Amino acid sequence: MGSVLLGGLLLLVILVEPGSAFAQVLDRIEIVETPGVAEIHIIFNARALYLRHTPSDKGDLIRIFLDFPDLDRSRRFARELAASPPSDVLPKFQITFPDQATNGLSIKFERPVRFRVSQRDIRSSSRIVIAVKLDKPVMPLALPPEVKAPPASKAPVAKGSAQSFDVPPFKPGMDIEQYGADLLALGRTALAAEEYEKAVLIFNAALNLPPNRQSRDAQEMIGVAREGTGDIDKAKAEYEHYLKIYPDGESAARVRQRMAALTDMKTAIAQGKMKKPAKKIDEMRVYGSVYEYYYGGNSQTKITDKVANSTTNFRNQDQSMLQSAFDVTGRYRKDEYDNKLVVRGTQTYDLLATSDDRRNISRLRALYYEHSSQDSYLVRVGRQPGNSGGVLDYRFDGAWVRYTAVPQFLNINLLAGQPRQFSLTSNYVPDDPRNFRADLKRYFYGANVDIGPIGQAWSGNAYFINQMVNGIVDRRAVGTELRYAANGKNAFGLVDYDVSYKVLNVAMLNGNWVTEGTTYTLLADHRRTPYLQTTNSLFGTPNASLEHINAANESLLRDQAKAVTATSDLLMAGVLHAVSKDWQLGGDVRVNRISGTSATNCLVILPGTSTLFLNPNALTDAPCSLQAQPGTGNIWSYTAQAIGANFPFENTTFVANASYITSPAYRGQSLALNSMARLGPRLQFDTFVILYHQKDSFDVELYRVTPTIRIDYRFLDSWTFEASGGVEKTLTDSTTQKDSTTREFFFFGLRWDFS
Repeated sequence: MGSVLLGGLLLLVILVEPGSAFAQVLDRIEIVETPGVAEIHIIFNARALYLRHTPSDKGDLIRIFLDFPDLDRSRRFARELAASPPSDVLPKFQITFPDQATNGLSIKFERPVRFRVSQRDIRSSSRIVIAVKLDKPVMPLALPPEVKAPPASKAPVAKGSAQSFDVPPFKPGMDIEQYGADLLALGRTALAAEEYEKAVLIFNAALNLPPNRQSRDAQEMIGVAREGTGDIDKAKAEYEHYLKIYPDGESAARVRQRMAALTDMKTAIAQGKMKKPAKKIDEMRVYGSVYEYYYGGNSQTKITDKVANSTTNFRNQDQSMLQSAFDVTGRYRKDEYDNKLVVRGTQTYDLLATSDDRRNISRLRALYYEHSSQDSYLVRVGRQPGNSGGVLDYRFDGAWVRYTAVPQFLNINLLAGQPRQFSLTSNYVPDDPRNFRADLKRYFYGANVDIGPIGQAWSGNAYFINQMVNGIVDRRAVGTELRYAANGKNAFGLVDYDVSYKVLNVAMLNGNWVTEGTTYTLLADHRRTPYLQTTNSLFGTPNASLEHINAANESLLRDQAKAVTATSDLLMAGVLHAVSKDWQLGGDVRVNRISGTSATNCLVILPGTSTLFLNPNALTDAPCSLQAQPGTGNIWSYTAQAIGANFPFENTTFVANASYITSPAYRGQSLALNSMARLGPRLQFDTFVILYHQKDSFDVELYRVTPTIRIDYRFLDSWTFEASGGVEKTLTDSTTQKDSTTREFFFFGLRWDFS
């Protein structure tokens, strides 16, 4: 079975052209199921700050507004999409980033859900998780109309019978009571045959009907089915939900007895007196996404020299590109064992490529196999996500082993591998298979422990990481993170200290406080940028390579690394308040600065050797690309935002965002207006415009206006067609020159989500 799965996925890698030429900000999506709640974890490749979201707690379209303090705010991010992993407790959803005129994202569900949004698990400078809590709907919706009704009853069958336990479709006009009774009978038959996973799906289908006479029994029986799968936490959650809705009667007393038995079982497991029941599962699934888009762009530029009184015109096709990608997961579960094979790849075919600096690019973002045992251990081998346990790189080639010492309280993790994101080559592309190196001249190993929850609210992690290059310490650090989540309050703290350099790499505190109608956000962040590593010393050194990191140069390299690594500080406070049912007003204030670097930050290779020395002419030598850099000074940003639902029309979300930025180098103002209209369940139409003005310390003024429209149409349930077009008009005016540029851009493409 495993060989077939592996062969099929590798064949897909060969057949499907992967793609995205741009650096990806959105990394991956994970679903974490806990008793009574399922969380969607959205993980980024860049440090992201949660600001606010709309609507407040219920809907089928959630818009989350973010900020990326380490990235250029004037940058237009490449579009990225992610589909939901399969789940028996969540409706399907699709994530789009960025969300039109903002650097946020939108999550579109198949049906309305209740939710909470919080920010936590920020494990490094380039990883964030936004958790969306989904509560079980109180009023389930009907199944979609199909054909063919089930027979009125099913006789019990023995385990292993060829009888189908697939949920039968619902046809408009059918009697809800009869259909519910048929589902209940089929579910009981599945229980008798010990097909517990099938029974869970059947009883879920029954509970998704409008309330009827079978709903009460279905809610009890789904708890019994989850007990059969060995998932006592979910079984307990189902029983709790039952007692919340049906607190009285003979069956309520029976459910309380089952809950008491489960509580005793959990206590015995925690005390080591018995083992947790193994889940009875035998399931194989392949799911993921494949998409391809074409991007085009043309620009016209007019340059007027005020001194010479001359004008020059340029016309240029600046973009013609095919982008493709695939993200495929194969999963096989057998009782308490879970196996996954994950493959993610991207590729760009640049139709305007003329040199190695602008070339077609392939990227293998992930290729790993994972095997785990319920509440026992996990082993993952291959190219996999980093940014945990002190690992700084987005991805690494290596292994991760987790051992559960105390179920649901203490995990011990071991990590080792080779970073994939580092290179001294200017046109290096991370994860490009052509850059693969089998040697381990730069490698790391580390250990960390996850602790909690403690008191239902506190949890944390402590780690040690050691990274080496040619026998020289690149980074050796200890760190800890502390999390708190309870009663609408979420807080996260992180400290990373390099014991080799004796330098504090990161100290940060982030928190959100959600009260009735108001959300408060606070962030205080101090860090080295980038993290202090010995390899930092070689950036900007002509013809440098990892071979120049050796014992003869170690002292010089360490001093140089500290000299060229700047320090970043950020303080941000924000608030969002619901002034009415459909309107929210919010804003934030932030101040950030980046320190300058030393005047001795340029290295030269002694000709014919591997010896380095400081360039004595660093201040005047133009080829020295790492000359002393001044700090930015304090950069203040003030942002106000208005979010309106059902404005100006029903099923339309309106967002207005105004910002003012002031710094020693420039002052800027921006206004972004966005209207997202949903024309039925399948069609979405977006319009937005961005206005921007900036004046720098040299009296150079910049004006920019960017109107854009986009259409998003979903068809055949799993296919999505998207198209967008816009114009960007930019005017730059100084005392000697005036530039005017008009750029037209568009894209269109298809996406297929399968499961």
